[in-house]
This record gives sequence, C-alpha cells and structure tokens, in this order.
Amino acid sequence: MMATTRQSTLLLAALFLGSSQAYVSMTPPTQKQQHARRVPTTTATTALQVGTAMQPPSVTETEEYVDEISPENPLRVVIAGAGVGGLALAKVLTKNPNMDVQVLERTAAFKRFGGPIQLASNALQILSEMDEDVYNNICKKFTVTGDKMNGIKDGIRSEWYAKFDLKSPAKDRNMPYTGVIDRPDLQEIYLKALPKGT
Repeated sequence: MMATTRQSTLLLAALFLGSSQAYVSMTPPTQKQQHARRVPTTTATTALQVGTAMQPPSVTETEEYVDEISPENPLRVVIAGAGVGGLALAKVLTKNPNMDVQVLERTAAFKRFGGPIQLASNALQILSEMDEDVYNNICKKFTVTGDKMNGIKDGIRSEWYAKFDLKSPAKDRNMPYTGVIDRPDLQEIYLKALPKGT
C-alpha cells in the first residue's frame, strides 16, 4: 500500500495515543485521486488539540506517494512531548534507520521537576529489552524496593493495612525488582541517550 508521509505519521500517532479519539484512514488512493490530489484520504482528530476543532488534513500537490520507506526516504515521525513516554518512544524509533524522529516540547530547555516514580518489575524488564544502555543508566539512579516489605500504612500507626509480595513474582520470572527513580533523572537519561537533533 502506498502512503504519504503525513498519513504514516498520523497512523503512528494514532497507534501510540491509544485513544478512541484518534482515527486514521489508510485507504489507498485511486488513480484518479493520485492525479487529482484533491480528495482527502486521511482524517485525524487527536486529544492533543484540546478545546479546539481541528480540520482534517488534505492531500496537497506538494505531497508525494512512496512505494517504500527507506533510509533515503524515511518515515517522518513527530512526537508531541518530551515526557518519559515521548522520550522512550523516540529512543526506540531512532534505532530504525528508516525513521526520521523529532520530539516537540513546549519548554525551551530541560528543567528538573517532579518526584520519584515507581517502576514495576514488568516495566523494568521492558526497558531492559528496549535498550540495555539506557536500562543500565536507570539502574545507577534506581532505588530497589521490591525486595523489601511492601504494602499500605497510614504513616501514624505501625500496623499494615495490606501487604504486597513484589519479590516472589519478580524472582520466579527472573525479572528485576520493583523500585523508584526520580522522574527528572529518568528524563535526563533518555535525553542524553537520544541522537542530537532529535
């Protein structure tokens, strides 16, 4: 199937938004549409356009259909937001030589903001499979909590309301233990791991 760069980018955005608000039609254009280039073949509405109505993009004279995505004709991917999710996605996609990835962020420069976040064993396992170097850098800033007693306390009384066994499931599956890392540390690790210009 042939697709414009815009269509391919919107398709990726729809997949990663994971929202019913994201829709992309990838119907291949007819020969008449290819020559006329007046009939829109893609419509998109995303949650990124908060409080505004977005007109569907149309196929214009400047867009070209491609038969194959390659390093010479890469899929252009734009990621909105340099949060942990956006940076992790960018890091994985930049490994593919057929993709030209750009992260857009409204802040002019990275500033440390936010506190610790928990990464469960399954999340850590995925991070290690996505990129071993990034995972090793995460481990350097990581505080393991999954090998300790976990549960719910109110901070006043000494008894537990509930206890969670996080150690056994991770150990049985040969996964890393759950723990915490400061969100800015995690963002900074991903920022440093991205190719310049992303």
